Amino acid sequence: MVPKHVPAPPGLLFGTALLAMAGLATSTADTASVKCQPGTFHLPDIPGVEHVRTTAAVVRNYTGFPNRQHEPALSAPAASSSGIAPFCNVTVSYTHPGQGDLVNVHVWLPLETRDWNGRFMGLGGGGFVVGEVDGDAPSAAVQEGYVAAATDGGHLAAQEPYVWALKSTGNLDWPLLVNFGYRSLHELAVVGKSVAREYYGRAATYAYWKGCSTGGRQGLTVAQRYPGDFDGVLSMCPAVEFPAMVVAIYFPQLVMRWRGYWPSECELRTIVAAGVERCDLTDGKKDGIIGRLGECGFDVRTAEGRAFRCDDEEAGRTEGRVSKEAVEVVEEVVGGILDEEGRAMFPSYVPGTQFAGFLAMMNSVCEDEKDRTRCKGVPFPVSDAWIRLFVEKDAQFEPESMSRAAYRDVFRRSVEEFDSVIGTPVPDLRRFRERGGKVLMWHGMADQAVPVNVGRALYEKARGVEAARGVELETYWRYFEVPGVNHCVSMEGAPFPWDAFARLRAWVEDGVVPDELEARGIRKGEGGGFEIDDEVRRICLYPLEGVWDGKRWTCLKPGEKIGTVGEKEEL
Repeated sequence: MVPKHVPAPPGLLFGTALLAMAGLATSTADTASVKCQPGTFHLPDIPGVEHVRTTAAVVRNYTGFPNRQHEPALSAPAASSSGIAPFCNVTVSYTHPGQGDLVNVHVWLPLETRDWNGRFMGLGGGGFVVGEVDGDAPSAAVQEGYVAAATDGGHLAAQEPYVWALKSTGNLDWPLLVNFGYRSLHELAVVGKSVAREYYGRAATYAYWKGCSTGGRQGLTVAQRYPGDFDGVLSMCPAVEFPAMVVAIYFPQLVMRWRGYWPSECELRTIVAAGVERCDLTDGKKDGIIGRLGECGFDVRTAEGRAFRCDDEEAGRTEGRVSKEAVEVVEEVVGGILDEEGRAMFPSYVPGTQFAGFLAMMNSVCEDEKDRTRCKGVPFPVSDAWIRLFVEKDAQFEPESMSRAAYRDVFRRSVEEFDSVIGTPVPDLRRFRERGGKVLMWHGMADQAVPVNVGRALYEKARGVEAARGVELETYWRYFEVPGVNHCVSMEGAPFPWDAFARLRAWVEDGVVPDELEARGIRKGEGGGFEIDDEVRRICLYPLEGVWDGKRWTCLKPGEKIGTVGEKEEL
């Protein structure tokens, strides 16, 4: 089996000022270069917006940002020395008068008209990053012929929210939050499509949105609030129900403090491995991946006493046995946030979720790592900052000090104050449907940041909204759950749905309805890049589940067993 070298999958966008990159060059030697000048572009009429400036420059031999570390499934393989095809880099800057912001929309356009495929692509962000263009996602889009655009929403990607969230203690910068929530996303579409039209002399035939995490949430937001902006939305691991979700993911940190025990990464890995071992074969194939969560039934308490030993850079040198204290901590975490009557307040984690390491929610550090004494939690920065700056509006507030009652209060206040700005209280895409729009959404089943149950719950809520009208949600919004995939990335060897965007485009343009996705395993390659395998795993349309029958992947209903249905079509 010969691995294939492929473009990067979509991932989190953490931007840098584009004009600071290596490889920038300008020229006026050809017709395209003449068009790539500030005077070509004009800010379209947008109520409440005032133009500040426009810059434009030709970029040739682009090979990415200097000194940037490439991560498997997050960034592209190392660029070739020849770089991607030349493009015109346009930045349109504007403000909302009286609100003190400066928003920058970045648009990359294939330099020559013959290289443009007639399509526009809006790119989402990650964390508090609205979508500042970095080197990998837009360059991949431009290489494929798209006009790619993203916005910084009025705050640079490199800026921590501590820089922009508060005007003063107790006072939010509401205009920037509104930009982050939804406003700048619509303006991106209007400005970006206008730039393309003025550059090429014709409008884009189709417009797409692509994003993961925050970018996934943004895609659903624009579909609901601005149904005419995009024809198709690819929403991956979406950080929906944001005001609730971002507080919910702080919960594991508090459980460790409340119980006075901080499990080591190695101990947590062992508990997770016990769950995978218990549930691996539920999909018919022993491959270290849980494919049927409903058939799992893992009891965390069975991991108590398991031996563990680690000797690597992430987990350190440690060995021992899984303690009762560690099991009790994890058991409460997966049990979820409960209200005063013991009812669930938010969807929780599932077996196979990593609790420590990259983007995980139970990271900690100890002064004495060997004996795990004098420990403290290491909270996820987005969650920690949200509670401090947005809910409490005080950078000095200490979230780790919250009692159970105080935490529930913060959770509720976050939802009450911010759901209308950045939440998804009623996912209703009726207007998007009526315009012929399509949504393809997928969620990693091992997502350690936004649990897969969050995406599933949102989809079921949307299904209920449309069912009340006699409409089947699947006619325009399709959802897939991908086994083994973490938050926007694939763990080593796990299948990643590389063809998701191609499936969306075929649905929008050719009416080919996506009943399944194809996923291929990803592995670290040589030279800092990554490779994917030829072996294909069938990703079934929710709520169907992929099951290995010994020869092929088939799609079964939840609870359905292999051999109880007729022969399935081979992928």
